Amino acid sequence: MNIIQGRAWLFGDNLNTDVIHPPNCYSLDPVVVRQGLFSKFDPTLQARLKSGDILVGGKNFGCGSSRETSIRSLLLNDIGAIVAVDFARIFFRNATNNGLPCLQFANAEDRQKLAEGETVSISFNDWTLTSETGLTIPLTPAGSFVRKIWSAGGLLNLLPDSAKDA
Repeated sequence: MNIIQGRAWLFGDNLNTDVIHPPNCYSLDPVVVRQGLFSKFDPTLQARLKSGDILVGGKNFGCGSSRETSIRSLLLNDIGAIVAVDFARIFFRNATNNGLPCLQFANAEDRQKLAEGETVSISFNDWTLTSETGLTIPLTPAGSFVRKIWSAGGLLNLLPDSAKDA
């Protein structure tokens, strides 16, 4: 996991988990969960997402409930990463435990420099986000254990096979 590239989708502060994935879309059916992503916020957005796209948010991204359905919906839609000013703590842990990278801007004001829909690349080698216009934005490096979880595709993938079978 060295580079993630996708289109930027911009959101504001305090994006709630019920906005990310509303309660009426909770299901064991992955199709229902996948299609529920942002369905109350913008019913057209989920269909416009492409594999690897990157969500860009403000302060307190993922506030609200601890339910993992919002993370599951993001993963089922193959969101590549989320970059925000900061994250609700439980959202960050749920995302990390499921292998979804959540990165923070080194400078909060840099979020305003990005345009909706532009292609951006995240480099884990130098902890930067680069836009298609050549703008390079520094990101705060994640800790080594968090990076290990992301690289493994989630916390459960770090368990030995014998523990997974138990």
